[in-house]
Amino acid sequence: MFTQEDVNIIANELPSSAVIEISRKTGISRPTIYRFLKGNKIRSRFQERIYIAALKIIERDKIKTQKIKQQRSRILSENFDAD
Repeated sequence: MFTQEDVNIIANELPSSAVIEISRKTGISRPTIYRFLKGNKIRSRFQERIYIAALKIIERDKIKTQKIKQQRSRILSENFDAD
């Protein structure tokens, strides 16, 4: 269903706490999630649920990071303008 490259990309971008969050959201055990992220075979219905949950976490984190960068830029520019 997913190539090893797809899984590696997801695994590398996930934050360290993501496995616990994916487990809570999907009801899939952490060992099964770890097996998937290491490229081992698991049931295809689990693969899709894990993959989608991981993508959502990555997207959420990217949005948070962008907002923080925007706020930092705004704050820095306000501080330099005040000087």
